[in-house]
Amino acid sequence: MLPEYLWDTIETVFFDAEGTLLHIYPSVGHIYAEICKSFGIEVEPTELQKAFFKTYLKKRGNWTLSPESCFQGWKEVFFETISQFGSLSDPEKAYHTGYECFAKKDYFLLTPDTRETLKALKASGRKIAVLSNWDERLIRLLKDLGLADEFDDIIVSCEVGLAKPDPAIYKLACERLATEPSRALMIGDSIDDDVIGARKAGLFALRYPGGSLKKLFPKKLFNF
Repeated sequence: MLPEYLWDTIETVFFDAEGTLLHIYPSVGHIYAEICKSFGIEVEPTELQKAFFKTYLKKRGNWTLSPESCFQGWKEVFFETISQFGSLSDPEKAYHTGYECFAKKDYFLLTPDTRETLKALKASGRKIAVLSNWDERLIRLLKDLGLADEFDDIIVSCEVGLAKPDPAIYKLACERLATEPSRALMIGDSIDDDVIGARKAGLFALRYPGGSLKKLFPKKLFNF
């Protein structure tokens, strides 16, 4: 939590998405296993989770930040992960089915007290926005969760051509919210992307450590 004297200077709060406001559920491995089963392969979710994570780490820096490249990049991750376990009966349909899962509320859980926290921030007169290394699915997901209208802006790396921890995306976010970096706070689960990156751009930053979102904010915020 920020010291109260600093909190009173904050006019805009940026949130990371996955890992902070919301969480894939039960896991990527479970979702991929569900898709595999529908297209002719039986695989344990835990095995798919391990294969996905290894493939993602290898591939994630290989695509540029554009809608088309991000779509293709996730396609490569999907196919390389699944190919370790067999052949899908209809690979293209399987990928599109899996791709769409990550735009649906059925596959995500909200962090405890998210809705209450967002409403309290809005009631206090502050602007709130999402700043995420994601793609166009995030906007659709937030709409499906009934959260999109809570935010003043949703800034997605694959849509703006920049990604955290590049200070440029933080500067762009502040410009879009008409906020000086020194009056903005970034909250996220990644030390590198959300904390160090934001601080290099001149914002305040807090790491989300898990649990209720409310604990990162002063109690007086919830008395409005």
